[in-house]
Parts: sequence; structure tokens; C-alpha cells
Amino acid sequence: MNFTGLENYILIWVIITGLCLGSFYNVVIFRSLSDESIIYPPSKCPKCGNRLKPWHNIPILSYIFLRGKCAFCKEKISIQYPLVEFLTGLLFGGIFIKFGMSWTTLFGIFWISCLIIMTATDLKEKVVDCNIAIAMGISGLIFSFINSGWIGAKDSLFGALIGIIIIEAVALIGKLFKKGRAMGEADTYVAGAFGAIAGWHDIGLILIYSFIASMLFILPAFWYERYKAKDSLTIFFSALFVFSISLFILFNGVYWTIILLIIAGLLLSYTVIKSMKAEDKKTCLPFVPALSLGFLYFLMFVL
Repeated sequence: MNFTGLENYILIWVIITGLCLGSFYNVVIFRSLSDESIIYPPSKCPKCGNRLKPWHNIPILSYIFLRGKCAFCKEKISIQYPLVEFLTGLLFGGIFIKFGMSWTTLFGIFWISCLIIMTATDLKEKVVDCNIAIAMGISGLIFSFINSGWIGAKDSLFGALIGIIIIEAVALIGKLFKKGRAMGEADTYVAGAFGAIAGWHDIGLILIYSFIASMLFILPAFWYERYKAKDSLTIFFSALFVFSISLFILFNGVYWTIILLIIAGLLLSYTVIKSMKAEDKKTCLPFVPALSLGFLYFLMFVL
């Protein structure tokens, strides 16, 4: 996209706004996990409790100048602070470059903000505030109505319903093989929100991207465990799943690659859940980060 001078100027301020909001999102992430107010008291060191000065809160730069340590107690500052600030600024800028000065940019910035907070809390404590996902879903309904009127709103509601049904089906299928749900309840809320934003025709694609993202993170460690257990069947289905992913990407998601991907994914899921039941494993991996990656890919390269 060729930007004018004004648009380049706005882009700079969009990125700066993202950096500043990223600093605030860090407060939301940490305090939501500790049940503290996100408004009061003002920013403080989580180790020594000293109130931070304004120059201690400059996004990224303060972390660099303080060499990653508190100005008072010299304890290390979590790398999460500059990382969240950087990602928020980067993604805000990417949204503006993609959609320019439009309603989609405003909604996209809101969605990115929600994803960052939910992903961070899920990674840290496997906790997700479902109210954030509900807010995303409502915004998706409004976005669809603005773009396509009542037809868009209807499409949004069907998309939310399909997202909820798919994740609930996967979660409940897990009960056949292990005690408890295979996926957290928050995953259902998030999938419903994505369905409300993307509509019924694209929610399946987002979930496919999400499952691919989750498998790419999990498979290397999982393969090693299955190799040690001499579980050749699961290793075979894992390789088949990776092969189907390659075909899906190579042929730009034509219908037969989607069918192959779904079949391979179901076979792999069956063997994984069966092995979890046999070994009585109760490990629960956060899935919201994978959902976020799937939605982010859709937002930046498909929408």
C-alpha cells in the first residue's frame, strides 16, 4: 500500500499508541491474575512495591535504560513487559498498513488488544477472562452489521454458533477417553467470538489454522515421547497430519486438502486421546494462544 505523507504520520502515532497501550495491557495481565484493581494503585514494582516514576514507564526504552532491572530494588524486570509493548505496537501498525483509515482498523485494533491479554494470561496461568471474549463477540456482531446490515448480523450469529459447536464437540469427545473436558470452557467463548467476527463461512478456516498452530508447537516434544513409548501408530498419524498441512498450504486450501487435513487431524486426535487415557495423563495445554495465531493469520492475510 502506498501511503501519503498524512497516512505515514498517522501510522507512526498508531504504533506509538500501540506501545503505550501495550504498557497498560501489562498492568491488566498481571493484576487480573492477582485480583488487583487495574486503576489503583498506580504502577509499582511487583517485587519491592515502590511506586514507579513517569520515566520508568516509557515503553521499551525504560526497560533498556534500566537494563531490565527495577530502579529501586534492582530485581530483574520480566521480559514480558517490553515484549508485550513491542508486539502491541507492531500489530497495531500492521493492522493500519493492512486496512488503512477504516472501520476495520478500529475493530482490528480492539481485537488485537483482546488477543494479547487473553493469550498472555492463558500462557502464564492457564486463565482467560471470558468477558473479554464476549466483548469480542459483540464487537464482531456490530462489525458485521456495519458492513452488511441485518444479513451480516445473521451471518455473524451463525458463525458464533458454529464456532461454539465445533469446540464444544472436541471438548466433549475428550470425555470419552479421559476424565474432564479435552479443552477449557474459555476456548469455546473465544471460538464463538471469532465466529461472530468472521461469519459462518470462515470460522472453520480459522479453527483449522488454530489447530495447525497448536500442532506445530506440540508435535516435536510429543513425537519424542511417543518414540520413547514405541507408539508407531501415533507417530505415523502425526507424520500424515504434517504432510496434510503441507498439501493444504501448497494448494492454497482447496477442498480436497481440507478433507485430508480433517481426516488426518481426527485420526491423530484419536490416537493422542487414547494414549492419554492409557497413561492417565492430565496435562492441559493452553489453546487460546493457538486460537489467537489462527485468527491473526486470518485477519492479516485472508480478511
